[in-house]
Amino acid sequence: MVAFGLSLALMSGLWLTLRGGLTGARRSWGIIGYDPNALGLGALAVAAAIYFYQWQFGIALILAVALHEFGHVAAFRICGHSDAWFRLIPLFGGVAISNQVPASHEKEFFIALMGPAICLAPMVMVYALSDLAESVSFELANFLYILGLVLGSLNFFNLLPFYPLDGGKLVRVLVQTFAPWATRNVSIVMGIGAAAIALYLHAYFMLFFVMMGWQGLLKSESLLQVQRPMTKSHAVLALAAYVFTTAAFFVGGQQLLAGMIGGR
Repeated sequence: MVAFGLSLALMSGLWLTLRGGLTGARRSWGIIGYDPNALGLGALAVAAAIYFYQWQFGIALILAVALHEFGHVAAFRICGHSDAWFRLIPLFGGVAISNQVPASHEKEFFIALMGPAICLAPMVMVYALSDLAESVSFELANFLYILGLVLGSLNFFNLLPFYPLDGGKLVRVLVQTFAPWATRNVSIVMGIGAAAIALYLHAYFMLFFVMMGWQGLLKSESLLQVQRPMTKSHAVLALAAYVFTTAAFFVGGQQLLAGMIGGR
């Protein structure tokens, strides 16, 4: 019950943080970021995930990816990007898109962090509900537990300091604030690190994603130069939020992460 109470408190905090971005520009009840033209891709993504990962992990993975991208879109909308939307991509994950560029480093950081961060409260809640559901249905309790593992491990991995993962984007903003002269070198190292991990895990779709990210590396560096900079005091708070969120997802997903590394 303590975990369930904590999850409710976290969900309340999440609602307060993202309440301005949970609906579109017309304040409709429609799902933000929903793109009717992407329905076929979304269905194919679900089918592929179930086929390759079995139904429980497959559905959990799709839910985790959709929630993650939903967080990016909600953050975009809070920052004034009413055009933001997301799309599921089979065997790849998802992508949040806006035709506008964040005006400041703070907005850039907030948008990148909220993709993973929106999953923190749901992760705690599904773990709590899994314990409560054991006396009702083992299958339901097991699925909720798997969903918690996927939410934790997926978002921990996404927060690793490797470009172009969200963690790499967050680190670039922080480096640009504290040591702008080192931004390019740090970005290159993070890109090489991401490619090395992809090869180590035989994650060739991730490797393709990393290679595609190199194309936008110099463009994003020039963007950092024109965005409104973050103050160092705000950067310290941003760093604390990044470290805390990453640590929380490591705790939540460590069992699955250990199995992935040990069983590669």
